[in-house]
Amino acid sequence: MDRRILFALEVMNRDCSQPLKVSHVAAQIGLSRSRFEHIFNEQTGQTFTSRLRQIRLDKAKTLLTDSTLRIKEIAHLCGYLNPTTFCRDFKVLFQQTPSGYRRGTFGQQTARSVKQ
Repeated sequence: MDRRILFALEVMNRDCSQPLKVSHVAAQIGLSRSRFEHIFNEQTGQTFTSRLRQIRLDKAKTLLTDSTLRIKEIAHLCGYLNPTTFCRDFKVLFQQTPSGYRRGTFGQQTARSVKQ
């Protein structure tokens, strides 16, 4: 994979809680926005926005499993300014709400600990 795209992915993973813009990341690696978007899509099979959303929501899954933070707090930590948008995006990607995911995850952890 192109080293510039690898760097962009590092930035996205490291700074996913920040309001990242395609043009800002493109400038960091010395490409125009359109060229960056083309190379990024070609190399990853996703748009910048889709990959950033996936990174943020994967982080949210971890926080939902490993913390007792409120959904609103998790949304903010994952770069969402609006908790409603966060919940909608989460449901689209994972076919369940964040609270439903948390209930299911905690239920699975409880069932596992009972079996042991």
